[in-house]
Amino acid sequence: MIYKNRYIFYLILLLNGCGFYSFKGSTPAGISSICLIPITNNTSDFTLSNLINEKLYDELLNQNVYNVSDIYNSDSSLEIEINSVEDNSNIYSASDDSYEVVKQWKLQVAVKMSWYDIKSSQIILDKKILEWALYDNSGLDVSIDGIDNDSDGLIDSEDSDEYGTSREAALRITSDKLINRILNELISNW
Repeated sequence: MIYKNRYIFYLILLLNGCGFYSFKGSTPAGISSICLIPITNNTSDFTLSNLINEKLYDELLNQNVYNVSDIYNSDSSLEIEINSVEDNSNIYSASDDSYEVVKQWKLQVAVKMSWYDIKSSQIILDKKILEWALYDNSGLDVSIDGIDNDSDGLIDSEDSDEYGTSREAALRITSDKLINRILNELISNW
């Protein structure tokens, strides 16, 4: 009888401890709202700053981790600076004239994120992030290019986010990766 009661006691302790678990991650103490400062773009590619700005705002609202507010009513502010957008050759092939031709490109984007605690005037997080996506040189729609553009193991029709012209899709995929990394930084390691 004593052993049965002990098991019930341990079961109650276990269930009680699990009741406070959350999948949202954790947030810094005293931070419940965030203000998104307009993105600083130090490149000539303005499509990317628009993609990041719109999607980041939407994702913050959808995930409901922080209240998105203006600078006067926020506990913190998030500044994002796009420092580089580079198209680097990734795979070459030989042409009929024995010249090398770029067959596949790697779009790399470097971003700096700075998260400030407004009340205490301190930097919470200051981090550089680099993300990339692949695209081919054919100008085809990426849904038929035979490349795993976002390195998720899915190719073309298997992958719901592979659509559009090559470089535009690479920009969209890279912006999605950047947003996921930024959101993970905002809710982890506290």
